[in-house]
Amino acid sequence: MDFKTQLTGLNQFLSTILGEETRISGLLASLGFEQARIELLRDQHMEPVVSQFVEVIHKRLTSDSGKDAWFQLLNRRFGLDGEPPEPLDAIAGRLGFSPEYARQVYEEVLQKCRYKTTLEDFKKNLRYIAIKQLGKIAEPPRRDDVSAKLERLTNLHAAADLARMDYEARRAEILKEIQAELDALEAEYEPLIEAAGQNIAALEAEIKNDVLLHGESVQGGTYRALYVQGRVSWDNEGMSRYAETHADILQFRKQGQPTVTLRTVEEKKK
Repeated sequence: MDFKTQLTGLNQFLSTILGEETRISGLLASLGFEQARIELLRDQHMEPVVSQFVEVIHKRLTSDSGKDAWFQLLNRRFGLDGEPPEPLDAIAGRLGFSPEYARQVYEEVLQKCRYKTTLEDFKKNLRYIAIKQLGKIAEPPRRDDVSAKLERLTNLHAAADLARMDYEARRAEILKEIQAELDALEAEYEPLIEAAGQNIAALEAEIKNDVLLHGESVQGGTYRALYVQGRVSWDNEGMSRYAETHADILQFRKQGQPTVTLRTVEEKKK
């Protein structure tokens, strides 16, 4: 396995699904990693990041039954395993596909990788892979540095709010000249739109009741009334107490990755 081949293949794969020349370092930059940290990874520690990210792609393209032909097609086409990439015809023979079917599957799997949910999953996992690796090789950011960035964020939001207020004021001045016409138009159409909304809401409620009684999804026109079984939920507090005496149940417990949410806080009074 040659890492340079693997990295080149991954960059080509990213460029193919994102529609422009993309490198993993550029993707990291788009996820908010500073250049110094990207260079630290790129100079000494990119190999484990790439390896784990390829495994994320592998997992995403593996079916529930464990079949990974989709991934193997991309794997060999781009050389994601660090071996020289191969043409589709050669890969097709190894997977037992006809060349035509291999090309069809290849386009389908690329399209799947372009889906918004798939791309979000790739980016989310890449972020945490990089965070984990940086946590091993670099000192964490100082609290004062993070606080300073939050101050900068406050100033940027203030500038944006000021620009927005200026825009709204100038827009209001322009609208004054045509406000009478807009008011007349609103008076004409508001009853029609309100009546249509009421009819829609009433029919939607009626359809929902019908589907609940019918017991399965129904499609008609451009709509599909999706029947979904009630969600099963667990009492987390009760399960935690139960696990204290039945530790084997913990193997079925999964915890998601940590997240960060930015919220505004009231300024302290001086």
